[in-house]
Amino acid sequence: MFETSAMKELHKIRVRIYERTKNMTRHEFIEYIRKKAERAEEEMKRMKENKPVQEVG
Repeated sequence: MFETSAMKELHKIRVRIYERTKNMTRHEFIEYIRKKAERAEEEMKRMKENKPVQEVG
């Protein structure tokens, strides 16, 4: 079966997350996800603030 590079990367990410979380309790896993989500939200805000304003004509 042909697998694109994007699919290979996604598979690697999923394996890495599984390896990091496989021995966590439910509470630990939820906290792990919350922290990652907070970091992602902060990064998106920073990206939005640094993005130049484009006016539509």
